[in-house]
Amino acid sequence: MKQKTNYLKFFKYRLNAFLAGLILIALSGYCCITGEKETSEKYLEANISENDFCNVPQVDKPWVYYWWLKGNVTKELIARDLREMQKIGIGGFLLLDSRGYYDDYYGKTGHIPVPLDIKYEFMSPGWREMVKFTMQEANRLGLKMSINLANTGGSLRGPWNMKEDGPKQLIWADTTILGPKKISIQLEKPFDKKYFKDVALMAVEIKSDVKSLGKSAGLNLNWNTVSIPAENANIAGEIIDLSNKITNGELNWEIPEGNWRLLRFGHHVIGDEGSVDIFNAEAVTKYFNLMGAEILKDAGPLAGKTLTYFYNVSWEGSQPDWTVNFKKEFKKNRGYDISQFMPILAGMSKADRSINERFLRDYFRTISDCFKHNCYETIGELCHSNGMQWHSENGGPWPRNASMFKEADQLTFWGINDMPQGEFWCNSINDLQQRSNVKYAANAAHIYGRPLVSVEAFTHMTKHWTMYPSYLKPFADINFIDGANFFIWHTFTASPLEVGKPGYEYFAGTHINPNVTWFNKAGDFFKYLGRCQYMLRKGKYVADYCCYVSDKNYVSWGRGKKWTADSSLTPVKGTSYDLLNSEVLTDRLSVEDGKLVLPDGIGYSLLVIDLDEPVIPIRVLQKINELVKDGATLVLGKMVPTRATGLDNYQENDIEVKRLAEELWGNNSDQRQIRSLKKGKVYTGYNLEEVLSDLNIHADFEGPFEYIHRKLDIKDVYFVSGEGKAECTFRVEGMKPEIWNPVTGQIIDAISYYYTKDGRTIIPMDLPENGSVFVVFREKADKNHFVSIDGPEYPEFTEKKEDSTEFIFWESGNYNLKTTNGNSKKLSIRVDPSLELTSAWNITFLPATGVQSFDASFDKLTLWNDNSDPQIKYFSGTAIYKNIFNLNEDQVKKPANLKLGTVHNISRVWINGKDKGIVWTAPWSVDITGALKEGENELKIEVTNCWANRLIGDAGLPENKWTTQTNVHRVLDRSKYKSGHQAFAATDMLMPSGLVGPVQIKFGEKRSVSLNKASL
Repeated sequence: MKQKTNYLKFFKYRLNAFLAGLILIALSGYCCITGEKETSEKYLEANISENDFCNVPQVDKPWVYYWWLKGNVTKELIARDLREMQKIGIGGFLLLDSRGYYDDYYGKTGHIPVPLDIKYEFMSPGWREMVKFTMQEANRLGLKMSINLANTGGSLRGPWNMKEDGPKQLIWADTTILGPKKISIQLEKPFDKKYFKDVALMAVEIKSDVKSLGKSAGLNLNWNTVSIPAENANIAGEIIDLSNKITNGELNWEIPEGNWRLLRFGHHVIGDEGSVDIFNAEAVTKYFNLMGAEILKDAGPLAGKTLTYFYNVSWEGSQPDWTVNFKKEFKKNRGYDISQFMPILAGMSKADRSINERFLRDYFRTISDCFKHNCYETIGELCHSNGMQWHSENGGPWPRNASMFKEADQLTFWGINDMPQGEFWCNSINDLQQRSNVKYAANAAHIYGRPLVSVEAFTHMTKHWTMYPSYLKPFADINFIDGANFFIWHTFTASPLEVGKPGYEYFAGTHINPNVTWFNKAGDFFKYLGRCQYMLRKGKYVADYCCYVSDKNYVSWGRGKKWTADSSLTPVKGTSYDLLNSEVLTDRLSVEDGKLVLPDGIGYSLLVIDLDEPVIPIRVLQKINELVKDGATLVLGKMVPTRATGLDNYQENDIEVKRLAEELWGNNSDQRQIRSLKKGKVYTGYNLEEVLSDLNIHADFEGPFEYIHRKLDIKDVYFVSGEGKAECTFRVEGMKPEIWNPVTGQIIDAISYYYTKDGRTIIPMDLPENGSVFVVFREKADKNHFVSIDGPEYPEFTEKKEDSTEFIFWESGNYNLKTTNGNSKKLSIRVDPSLELTSAWNITFLPATGVQSFDASFDKLTLWNDNSDPQIKYFSGTAIYKNIFNLNEDQVKKPANLKLGTVHNISRVWINGKDKGIVWTAPWSVDITGALKEGENELKIEVTNCWANRLIGDAGLPENKWTTQTNVHRVLDRSKYKSGHQAFAATDMLMPSGLVGPVQIKFGEKRSVSLNKASL
C-alpha cells in the first residue's frame, strides 16, 4: 500500500480544486539520467514514480523551437532566453535560423518580413561562435538541444554552392525521323541547364501512326520533363541504344526502315545552388560535413550530451526525379534494367499498357527509396557515428503529387528516425484535429520500436499572440491521445532585446518567450505537459489489432477514424490499432501463441487486411499466408488482390497472387465465412465488431471520452480526456484504480469502482471542461471498497485509514455509499452557503508595454474590452484585483475552495498574503483551506490577458502614438492584409479579457466514513 503523509490532501475526482504545497513520498522507480541515450528498453522497463510525476525529471520536460531571426542574436540575448526556458520548465530546444523563409518566400506567401539586416551570416565564424555559446549555456543550465541541418525550413540547403551535387531533374529532347536514312547530329549541351549531363541516347521504333516528322535539331532544343503516357501515346517497338554511335559528341547512325523516335535523356541541377542532391548518399555526406560536422567540432564533448539531435523539417524544397547513379539504384531496388523502359518517361507507351503503370510505380518508388535511404538514412548513420541521434518530419506533411512521394510509404520514412516527428496546428477549437498527423507518426514509432514521438506543437498562422494555456490544452490532450509524448512547442523566437515588446516574431506558431504577456505564469502549463509526457513514455502502447491497407501508406492530416476513405472495414470504438507497412509486416511481425507480436513487445490479437486497391507486393501476401498458418487470426476486407506490384517477374508473381488470394479469400469475399488454415483462422464478410465479439475481445475503454492505453508489466496506464459525467469501463480486472491528476500532480484512489461480469472495471468519472486525468492500475484491489456513491455530487477523497475513508462533501443533500461487502452508508450532509464576493474591486493595471501603471475601481466584474475607457478597453498585460471580505469563526474552520468563475486568460491567487498558485484551466478554482482567518480577509487575484487588444488599439492610432514594437503590421483596415497572421487591424474584434467571475468561496463538510459498519 502507498504511504502518504497525514497532511496530504487530495482533491475530488471532479478536479474542482488545486492543492498548493503538495508533498508526495517517492516510490521506488525510474530514475532519469541526463545524457543517457533514449532506448526502447529504458522506457519499457521503467517504473512510474509518484515523485517524478509531481516533479518531472528534466529529461521528460517539453522542448521549444528556438528561432533566430537572420542571425540577430547576442550572448546576452541567448543567455537570457535559455535562462528563462530553464526557469519556466522547458527541458530543451530545437535551434533554427529563419532567413530562408523570410528571404526567399516573402512576396510569394505574404509572410511578415523581419526588417533586420543579417547580423551573422549562416555558418560564418561569428554565427558559429553564437551556436557554440548556446551549447555551452544549455549545458550549464541542464538543457538539451537539437539543430536544424539547414539555413531554412523545409529543405536541406546552406550558404554554399553544391554545384554538380545539387538536386537533379531528368529531361529529354526528341525528334522523329523516317528511315532508312543516314544522320549526323552534333549533340550540344543546353546552355540554360546547369551542370547538364547526358543519361541516354536511344532510337525507339514507333509502332503506331506518326502524324509529323521532326527535325534533327530537336535533340538539342525543346527540353521536356518526365511525361506520363497519354491514352493516345505512340507505341514503342524496338529500342536501340545509340551510345556507341557517338564520337566526339557527334551522333552518326544509319537509320533502319520505319518510323523512329530519337530520344536524348539528360539531367541537370535544379533549385537553389545551396541545395543538395537528396538522392545521392555521397552528396548528402558532403552536405553534412559542411554543416553538421563543423557544428560537432564546435560542440566538442557536448556532442551527444547537450547537443543530442540533428533535425530536418517536413519537406518543402526542390522536387528532383533523378540522380547520377539512378540506373544502378533502380536495378538494385527493382531487379531489372531501366534502360528499355525509359521511353515511357518521355510519354511513349508499351503495347501492353499495364506495363506502363507497373514501370512507373517502380520508377517513382525508386525515387522515394533513394530519398529515404540515401538522404535520411545517411544522415541518421552520420549522426549515430558521432554519438548523436536524428529526428525529422520526413513523414510529412508532404505533397503526394511530388515525384519523390507519388509511391512513397509514409510509415517507412518516419520509421528511420530515432524519434519520428509529426505536427499539429491549433487553428480552431471546434476541430482539434483539423491539421494533425501525430497519430501516424506515433503509428510509425509503435511498429518500428521507437519510444519517443516528437511533435511540432501548437503551430498556427492565425493572429499572433491570441493563444493561451487553457485554449491550448485541448489541442495538447487530443495529440497526447494520438500518441505524442515529446512536445516541441512552436515557437520561441529570439527577439532582439532592443526592438521592444511584443517584439519581432517568426511568421507562424504560438509564441512563447519572455515578451509574451503570460510567460511568467506558463510554468504550470509546462508542468502539465511534462507530467503527461512522463507518463506516456512509459511501457508500451496497447493496440487490439493491426491493419495492412497499402504498400504506400499516406495521410496528409487526420486521426484515422478509418484507415482509408474507401475502406470496407472500420475500426471499432473503444479499441486501438496500428497500420502496418510492407516492411514491418514482412520483416518484423511474427506469431507467438496465436498473438501477432513485434520484436519490441507490442502485440495484436488480429491482423486486418483491407486493401485500397487490388495490388499487393508478392512478399507481403506470402507473409500473410505464413502468419495465418502459424496461428494468426486474419480479418479480410472486400478488396481481393489480383496482381502483384512491380514489373520484375510480374507474370509469375501475378499467378502466385491469384493462387494465394483464392486460398485466403475463397471464391467470394462478400460471403460470410470463418475458415481455419492450419493453426490460424480467417474471417471474411464480417465487420470488425462482429469478429471481436466472436473472439470475446471486449472494448478496451467505454465512455464518452478520448483515451490512450499503455502497459507496464502488470501496470496499466490510461490517459483520458473530455468533459462531463459518465461511468467509464476499463479492460482491467482485480486492480485498484488510482487517479493521477497532471494539472496538479495529485494522486488519489478512485473513490468508487466495481467490476463487470466480463472482467472489466467501471469507474464513475466527472471531468471539467477540457478535463484530463491518468487512470492507473498498479496494485491489487482492496477487498473492501466503495462500489457506488449516490448523491448530489461526488465527494472529495482526502485520506484513507485502516477502516475508514475521509471525504469532503461540497453539496448539501442525502448520500448513499455502498461497499463491496454489502454495507450501505447513508449520510445527510449540510454545507454552509457559498459566499459570493459582490463588493467593489480595486484594480491596478500593469501594461505589458512597460508604460505607466494606473488604477481603477469596478463595482462589479466586467470584461475590460467592453470598458469605455480606451486604456482599459485596449489593455494588454496584468491587472491586480483586490477585494476585502469577512468570515465568521465557523466558516474559517471549514474546508474552503475559491472559485474564480470565468477568467480571460490566466490568473494567480493570493489569500491574506499567501500565494495559492497559478489558476490556468477549468475548473478555475483553488483550495484555500487553512489560509482564511476570522474577520477581515484580503483576496488578491492577478489576471493576465494576451497582446492582441493593445495591438488592435495601436492599429487605430497614429504611428507616433504606438506603445508596441513588432514586425507584425498594424493597419486601419484589412484591405491590404487579408490574413490574420499578417496584421492587426483597428476594425478587428477585441479578445475577451479580464476577470468576469462570479468569484465565490465554497465551504465543505468533512466526514469520516467506515467501510465495515453500516450507518444511517
